[in-house]
Amino acid sequence: MLRPLRNLLSATKCLPSRCCSGFIAVPTRYLNRLKEDDEACVAALQNSHIFLFHRLSPLLQRTNLLHVLILLMFDVPDVQLILERLGSDTSLLNESVLISCSEQSQAQFCLDVGELDQAAVEEECGGNFIDLKKSLFLLTVAEAPLVAKGQALLRWHQTNRFCSSTGQPTRRNQAGSQRVCSSNGIVYYPKMSPVVIVLVSDGKCCLLGRQASFPRGMYSALAGFCDMGQTQLLIRCLLT
Repeated sequence: MLRPLRNLLSATKCLPSRCCSGFIAVPTRYLNRLKEDDEACVAALQNSHIFLFHRLSPLLQRTNLLHVLILLMFDVPDVQLILERLGSDTSLLNESVLISCSEQSQAQFCLDVGELDQAAVEEECGGNFIDLKKSLFLLTVAEAPLVAKGQALLRWHQTNRFCSSTGQPTRRNQAGSQRVCSSNGIVYYPKMSPVVIVLVSDGKCCLLGRQASFPRGMYSALAGFCDMGQTQLLIRCLLT
């Protein structure tokens, strides 16, 4: 009678732990760490790539191909040199906002240099600041999300400098992934919006989900959320 119980207990010990899951890629884990650890983010900034914006317009460069643009990226020493040449304080780099990281776990930041003369920056960098609506579909599939996310985050920071509850200034963390009210500690995050809701079915049955907080007997169709700049393709991949 005890043998089945011993078999069950031994099988339970062999179950893999969720914390050992390899589903989340290494760059994603690294990106999340930078959002939570200011010191790690400061260190990552020193060896990162930076994309420049001027009043929310990205710095792009035209190519020899018709209707094709490329996103210009710079190393930190290059950006520091550009700022110095144009008479700006290099501490402006601290306003850089974390966008993403490469497959090699190199952080990617964006920085709005709207306080500088646009023509001077364009001449120094060899590119042009082009309105996103006019340029988005002229970028590659890999670069378009970076530009869209960068602009969205920069705009969010510009329009959320004060707490909507107390009216007091908010301060950002190093990554720029959140802002905190200096008065009552309310934490604000960039807005997220649902992009798709689906009913997964094999023709006879459908797949539903539920949370522990749902009332008894309540189920929901599967809904997907994505970060700013990401496409619905990611959500479709997650649901298939």
